[in-house]
Amino acid sequence: MSLGKKIFKSAAFTETIAFLIALYIRIVRRTCRFEIRRGDIAASFWNVDKPFVAATWHGQNLILPPFWHNWREWCILVSKHGDGELVDSVMRHLGVSTIRGAGVPKGEERSHKHKGKGGAGALRAMVRALGENISIGLTADLPPGPARRAGEGIVMLARLSGRPIVPVAATTSARIKLNNWDNFTINLPFSKGALVWGEPIYVERDATPEEIEAARQSVEDGLNAVAAEAERLVGRAPPLQDAGAVAR
Repeated sequence: MSLGKKIFKSAAFTETIAFLIALYIRIVRRTCRFEIRRGDIAASFWNVDKPFVAATWHGQNLILPPFWHNWREWCILVSKHGDGELVDSVMRHLGVSTIRGAGVPKGEERSHKHKGKGGAGALRAMVRALGENISIGLTADLPPGPARRAGEGIVMLARLSGRPIVPVAATTSARIKLNNWDNFTINLPFSKGALVWGEPIYVERDATPEEIEAARQSVEDGLNAVAAEAERLVGRAPPLQDAGAVAR
């Protein structure tokens, strides 16, 4: 292995990049003027030590960790593979705890592609954390997509833990949207920001397959609604596919 490759793969290089990313996120948070809608929904849980599951869309949550750190104890799900090490280091610099693991798309639980990603172990860890009054943050959609389609994993977490799912979205008026599967968004500093909470979604422990699917659709609709509202608050029209799911 060449010297350059060794440097790029070194723990020191990862830590340096993680520190710079965390610093950038703090700068965006501090320089943007954020309008928070329905923050009382989250506060109603935090103020009485009732943990919940905060759901976001993949690639649309860069600016959220500083908000987690300002409230009650929090943990987010981070993949064991790919860029998981970097994300884990970034969260540590931001003061946010993590659970390492990965969701597995329905029907691919036994495939070689997803073997060893720790989905079952992560699910158990998240249920345990919720039982210890620690709220959980995770994305509802899973790589490699399709984006903005909620999986069943987050619904199963709510069913097993007895804790509600609360959709949340944040954005800024100035941003860079990448051309990848989840349109990963880089929020830019010195702009207008919006953070929007949705209504809690509960899943009964004895939910039928039909009720689980209905809850999954509610998560999807709720996320599209808060995302569309956040877009409007910073002066952008919501995407066409979200137009019917706008929260009022």
